[in-house]
Amino acid sequence: MPRFAPLAERAVQIFAIVIGGVFLLSAGVYLYLGRVTWLMGGDFWSVYALAWKHTWFQSALLKQAGHVTFFPNLIGLANLRFFHGDVQMLFFVGLWLLFITVSLLLIPIWRDKTIRLTGKTLSTFVVVTGNFWMGRASITANGEFNCENSLAMSGAALAFLLIAKTRCSWTTTAIVVCAGFVASFSFGGGLAIWPTLLLLAWCLRLPWRTIVLLGISALAAALVYEMVPVLHFSWPKASAVSPGNPISALTNFCRLVGSPVLYTIAAWRTEKPLPDLERSFAIALWTGLAGLVLAGIFVIPRIRWRDLKSGLESTGLSLLIFNLFALTLIAVGRLKSFDLEPFAPRYLFWSSLFWTSLILLAIERAEHLQWRRWPILLLPFAIAVFAWPAHYQAWFWCKNVQIMYDKDATAVINGAFEAQRMQMLPLELKQIFEERIHLASQLRARRLDVFADGLQDWIGLREVDVFGARHRPEGLRGQCRIDALGQCDNGAPAARVSGQAFKHEQSIPWTLVITDSTGVIRGVARSAPITPFINRTFYQSKLTANIGFVGYIRDYNPELRYALRSADNLTLSDEEIPVQQ
Repeated sequence: MPRFAPLAERAVQIFAIVIGGVFLLSAGVYLYLGRVTWLMGGDFWSVYALAWKHTWFQSALLKQAGHVTFFPNLIGLANLRFFHGDVQMLFFVGLWLLFITVSLLLIPIWRDKTIRLTGKTLSTFVVVTGNFWMGRASITANGEFNCENSLAMSGAALAFLLIAKTRCSWTTTAIVVCAGFVASFSFGGGLAIWPTLLLLAWCLRLPWRTIVLLGISALAAALVYEMVPVLHFSWPKASAVSPGNPISALTNFCRLVGSPVLYTIAAWRTEKPLPDLERSFAIALWTGLAGLVLAGIFVIPRIRWRDLKSGLESTGLSLLIFNLFALTLIAVGRLKSFDLEPFAPRYLFWSSLFWTSLILLAIERAEHLQWRRWPILLLPFAIAVFAWPAHYQAWFWCKNVQIMYDKDATAVINGAFEAQRMQMLPLELKQIFEERIHLASQLRARRLDVFADGLQDWIGLREVDVFGARHRPEGLRGQCRIDALGQCDNGAPAARVSGQAFKHEQSIPWTLVITDSTGVIRGVARSAPITPFINRTFYQSKLTANIGFVGYIRDYNPELRYALRSADNLTLSDEEIPVQQ
């Protein structure tokens, strides 16, 4: 048996590195391939609109939907100033913040001299997998949302890293307080940093001066948060759950905590989608309740005995307490303003970290056992296998969402919208849509975000005035047809055109123009952000139906003849594809 132990330890380390690397690499690739390409669904557009008439500080320090996102707003305003609102820059900044969070969480683990190499390697595997699990992609694939959430999380992680050192340095204490303010004013759930730091200070037996200073800082953060002016916008405010019903509130909170388990189980039940799982509510409820019981087992003794040690244990406990408070703030805040949807994918960003922290604490406990520790050390691998289908399916979900966003962006560039889709919107959502269209007109005037390339300026001009003599044969071929009618932003009729087009060697024309029989450009079309090569290599050819383009014809006249030409690199193709009506 003594000979077996070193081999087993080495095998566990190798498997942890390999499987963790697979999760990390696949997440990086598919987050990039499925990243959100424009911001209409976020809050930055509202901030941009204010920035044109106010200072950065005034535009950033606003409360939207209960969140004060001051520091992420500064990132967005810097992106607006220096990169014309380029959404891709926000994606990379958010991804960078996510890597910073992981690094800050791992530093105390690798400094912990009481944990063996196997425990450190496994803990690294758990932290990497928990943060890069694609179930969180509704946040991590969106540059704006990832900047908000990951900046709050990185501020919290920095505070966790330094909290134990505040007993001997006022400078360190000041950094911890500043990190707390960064977390608090990056995302509403970031306010959970203050009760977390107070509990950690208690468990670590920090001096009373540190605890009092943290308490004063928490009070100051709460007062400032409450005093921040609210940015009003038309969002439906109705709650189906009464805040006065504690049983219903607790039930939804347990479902919120247990939602990652439910999503993981649902990924294995491909024949029954999530909404059709009759036991889904019970699964989330009881797994969430079990998770809360386990959390109590880990947290209560540390509060009672005040014997928390820095390192793996403090990292796991910090992450656990912080996410418990963050989820509590989400549940309470949503009861007051919106319906709490415990299964909404956006909450997986936080609830998945709750389960990550439980696994870290289990590994820490196992390090103090001998042979009985092996079932616990093998548990992360079992969970990784269990979570893989959800990770895998999110690759396709991300790409489909990106394609949907891109189609909406094309509609906004053309200033045309489908009549049937508009009629299906509830009244309150129509108000939101109208506000976004108004904001889009301001971005159009300043050539920002999706308008930065200037495609909208081509519409209404003759093709010879836009392209001049820049023509060449492209081997353009394909087919397209009008598949929906709508209206322009000025009330004129419009038509949506969709189809497929290819150039030489099966390449995709990314930008196309729609011209009428007089040579006037009546609209632009854009291909979906997927090529046959990407579809074949990364998506097992399962997204073939999404390869194609969507465009709109402004001032549509059914009596005129329309045709498409590719316009990549400001060069018009000699060939054209007739639009079938």
